[in-house]
Amino acid sequence: MLSPLSSGSFNRPLSSDGATRSQSSTVPTANEVIERVSSSRQGLRFPDELLISRDPQRFNTQLNLQITAVQRASDYLNETELSLRGLAQTMSREKRQRQLQRTRQLVERRVQQSGGTVDRNFTACLDRPAQIIFQCEALETLMVTEQREIITFALGEGTFRRWASLVITPEMSLGQRLFALNRALGQFRIWCYYDLPTQRLLFTLPESQWFHSAHWTVRGGGICFAADSLTLLRPLPITCFEQQLQQLLAGGTTATSFNAEQAVRHLQQERQKLLWHRQQVDQQLAQRAIPVGRQQALRLAKLVRQQLAACHGGFRSLNQALQCQANLPTAVVYQLIIGE
Repeated sequence: MLSPLSSGSFNRPLSSDGATRSQSSTVPTANEVIERVSSSRQGLRFPDELLISRDPQRFNTQLNLQITAVQRASDYLNETELSLRGLAQTMSREKRQRQLQRTRQLVERRVQQSGGTVDRNFTACLDRPAQIIFQCEALETLMVTEQREIITFALGEGTFRRWASLVITPEMSLGQRLFALNRALGQFRIWCYYDLPTQRLLFTLPESQWFHSAHWTVRGGGICFAADSLTLLRPLPITCFEQQLQQLLAGGTTATSFNAEQAVRHLQQERQKLLWHRQQVDQQLAQRAIPVGRQQALRLAKLVRQQLAACHGGFRSLNQALQCQANLPTAVVYQLIIGE
């Protein structure tokens, strides 16, 4: 992904023909460069369009990514809500089948359509990867065993298998056992916690890593788990909104029409949270945004062009410096470039 500061890459290799032409031709003046850029960018504004169309007038890369995530999640939830609303309307059987098929595709392609910004409960994940919550009944014995045992976990298969171990002792409390489990399983990006209302040991894992759980094994000391072989663990995802929605879409017409309203209310609540988050970001942008005028932008472009001409091929370091400026306020970047 390119930096929002630039519309191209400074590290792009030149062809042999291009290199020969650049050596034989003279360096263009600033006015010639400005005329070329102006003629090729008619109708475009400065700065270049960022990752989204809302134009936050900021060069902060992380902020742009966050706003992009909010917009993608909001668009997906809105499209799914409209599709579910269509199921609640009166229509012919043929149209209902087409609407059901369209809604199923939206649900099945959640990760692709939302860009990974919506999890299995149709909750927005803006600053973290979407997680899968699951349980593994075989590991619950580690919370109550009263004998010392060395537990070794393995994830993967063949030469790609990874290992992690921990020791369970009788005097360890529930919190200490959870800490030991997290310290070992954290190497696999698996985290566990004890859900007091349901009295269950639950685990979380990024959705992108879920396929590794098919090769999750454990070896013990002959008390909770066998010592001479690896025991295959069978993690089971807990029921989520996505599964309930898939069951409704696969059921009868009456049930789907009745429960679609409940699903719509859930999506409306999540969209309301996203709206509040977007308002907070807009307030932050309004407080910190410093617009760049036409003359300032032109002056900055000339100075950057001079720096590029004087770097004598050292584009990598200059590109890194420009990318670092993406997380600085516009006023600071302006002062650093013009030297005031």
